[in-house]
Amino acid sequence: MSVQLLPGPEPKVIPERRARVLSGLPRPVERSGSWLGRTVRNPWAWLVLGLLLMYPLGIWQMYAVQHPDQHVQGHVLPGLNNDALREAVGLAAPTALVWTLLFVWLDRFRRLALWMYLVAWGWGASIATLAAMYLNTWLGGLMMVRGAGDPAAGARAAVFSAPFVEEACKASIVFALAVLARHRIASVLQSVTLAGLAATGFAFTENIVYYARARVYASYQQSAGNADAAVASIVQLRGIYTSFGHMLFTSMTGIGIGIALRTRSKLVRVLAPLTGYVLAATMHMSFNGVSSTSASTAQLMPYYYLALGLVASVVLFLVLQSIRESRRIRQRLSDFVLMGWLDERDPVVFSSWRRRFWLLLVAARRGPRVWKPTRDLMVSMTDLAYTRDAVVRGVVDAAGDSYARTLLIDIDRLRPLALTETEGLRLDIPWRRLGFWRRRPQAWLPPRQAAWPAPVSVRAEQWPAPPAVRR
Repeated sequence: MSVQLLPGPEPKVIPERRARVLSGLPRPVERSGSWLGRTVRNPWAWLVLGLLLMYPLGIWQMYAVQHPDQHVQGHVLPGLNNDALREAVGLAAPTALVWTLLFVWLDRFRRLALWMYLVAWGWGASIATLAAMYLNTWLGGLMMVRGAGDPAAGARAAVFSAPFVEEACKASIVFALAVLARHRIASVLQSVTLAGLAATGFAFTENIVYYARARVYASYQQSAGNADAAVASIVQLRGIYTSFGHMLFTSMTGIGIGIALRTRSKLVRVLAPLTGYVLAATMHMSFNGVSSTSASTAQLMPYYYLALGLVASVVLFLVLQSIRESRRIRQRLSDFVLMGWLDERDPVVFSSWRRRFWLLLVAARRGPRVWKPTRDLMVSMTDLAYTRDAVVRGVVDAAGDSYARTLLIDIDRLRPLALTETEGLRLDIPWRRLGFWRRRPQAWLPPRQAAWPAPVSVRAEQWPAPPAVRR
């Protein structure tokens, strides 16, 4: 007996949607339904929510390990009390705030989403620090066992294992975002921003532990001297002079990931991130090795100047990269001007960071109904330029043209509502309303006395008589 299957409905396949997913481009946006409904159906919302819930758990786990006293070989090592931790948080916060603002400012042309900033920073401050703590402890224990009581075995972990472990833990979130949301990371500046934010969060938590340990150790050990002086010394060292360490090292991995995302060669896609990671670990290892083996400050100064030279080189590279990104946006938008899709002034206005900032500032003065379309138009213009660049480089296929068409439709929709020209655009600030510009009140003067008395009757006494009264 044979059973005949009835033909069922064919699965709904959207070629454009699948092509964009394979090319790493954003999928077509479904604007149907409410904002809450679209957020609930968005898998990114649940992923970010899960990570933001994991971060406090990681910090709590580190607190549970560092807070109680520890018994090591018959000795009691005091734990980090709450007072020391609160003080350490206040001392480590300014350094973290400065570096966070610098890396966010670096991402000027095409702002990443706020959740990407939070995910990268929180990962470095909690998950990366927690994983590095356990891995460093395990590898350090192996080296101590194999060292057979060698006093130098304790420094081996800081030189040979900690750099590779910490750089891998910090860069793992950048690798994950590059794989899952590679269309959002469109330049080297953005990958360096994510790497720098992860390193900033990692350094923030690490500084808290170091500052709190210095306070507790100096309070229990009389040989350490004044506790306030000891804490101030380590804050000056880690929070000011060498605060660039983690950010400099992890930026190497960020540069490698950014280069890999903008190339078509599969070999470069593999070697560029790997080379960046190895370079970051090598620089980290050299830094820890010099710090562990140098006995005096005079011996460290030549290496410190060398580190400052490396920082200056990276800063110069990022400045040149920023200039290159501006020229790239202008060149790719000019292609659409030749096609007749954009105005002649669009490449000039939207490729200059100064003009973009002025547009947003004036739009903010005119209210959210002008600011939001201006910002959305700016984002669409930048996405259009990077999409065109990806098509020219061969990073994406014909799906890039489909996405460019969607962006052009959005630009035509937003243009009548947004500010698009900086020539003659002024920032009208109501200084009088704000109180910065007020007219001085005039001094009180007594009323003037008339030279002759007022007329009693218009018909008789007024001279000359008005035209209607004359006869």
